Amino acid sequence: MTVMPGLITSHLHPDFYKFDIFSGEKPGKELPPGVMMAIGVRTCRVLLESGFTGYAGAGCAHDIDAQLKMAIAQDIIPGPRIRACGHHIGTTGDMNNRSRWWKRYETPGIDLCGDGPDAIRMMVRQEISRGVEIIKVFAGAGHGIPNATSRNISRDELSSLVRTAHERGAKVRAHVADKEMILECLDLGVDIIDHGDEIDQECIDLMVAAGTFWVPSLVYLWSLLEIGYAAKFGVTPALYDHVREMLPVAQQAGVRILLGDDYSGVFRTMIEDDPLDHQVGNYGREFAFYSEIDGLSPAEVLTWGTSNAGQLLVDAPATVGVIAPGALADLIVVDGDPLADPTLLSRPDEALKAVFRDGVLVIDYLPTSKAPTERSTALGREVRR
Repeated sequence: MTVMPGLITSHLHPDFYKFDIFSGEKPGKELPPGVMMAIGVRTCRVLLESGFTGYAGAGCAHDIDAQLKMAIAQDIIPGPRIRACGHHIGTTGDMNNRSRWWKRYETPGIDLCGDGPDAIRMMVRQEISRGVEIIKVFAGAGHGIPNATSRNISRDELSSLVRTAHERGAKVRAHVADKEMILECLDLGVDIIDHGDEIDQECIDLMVAAGTFWVPSLVYLWSLLEIGYAAKFGVTPALYDHVREMLPVAQQAGVRILLGDDYSGVFRTMIEDDPLDHQVGNYGREFAFYSEIDGLSPAEVLTWGTSNAGQLLVDAPATVGVIAPGALADLIVVDGDPLADPTLLSRPDEALKAVFRDGVLVIDYLPTSKAPTERSTALGREVRR
């Protein structure tokens, strides 16, 4: 068996489970807040049963990340270590706020909008006051969200957002795909590039110098290509191939690449065994998915979901994502060697034997242990604290 750091996904929407991207519904408004919180509790359980002991949020409605983190800290529910995100911050009439003007968005779902540096500054401070540790901004269009222009926020507004977040100790992640906006995000100090479809050598050099994180989230693009919707959403096979080609270049240069994707289940009626559904084992599929790219090894990809991700999940001097003296004890035990077989991490039902969260054994299927309690649920096995 192998003892290893607990796995960490670094782009997670915990409440995206019943959302239909094709319905025109505003995300965060599809169900009542309490039901969406229940989805978040379910997601925490799916993560643990998949061997994931941590996640960095990429946007949620109703302060769900921050409230889940509070409930876990209060020992109300079992769950992973969380770096909480909050609403998507945007501007009036942007790509997330451009339709159905006659149905005014009176209460927020996942999207907030404001105009001007002062309004953006206020929104960032309000988010942080509610427990948000990562500010999410839609800086530009792309990666399956087409728009008339790539820019989604003015430079002075984005600068105000980044500066305010950093003043309060929060990080900033940006949905951005085209090179021009990637360069602007890097120039202004954005910490996490989400997607970054047009990243090239110039971007990579700047990311290495700044220590920027990159979440390529390629499974979503693969899914659009698989169902034949890619052209409708502004995605081409050439763009998908470009990201695949840049990943080994970025890895060798020293970019801190992370695992994570837009899990939601929106393709569950279109793709048999939807890889982006919130189901046990799906998050771990990314290790094999990226390890198959020429120029990347399973050992390198494993760092994307452990040591690299740990540097985002907690702030120094805390350490997670590694096994070392003084590190936080988020650990898993798997039956087999994930370096020899990366698909092992996508089969927790047979491979996952134990999960330690902050030094506490929360899942125990070790052969020397008492036989686990079985129960018939959608998730299969019992999680015990």
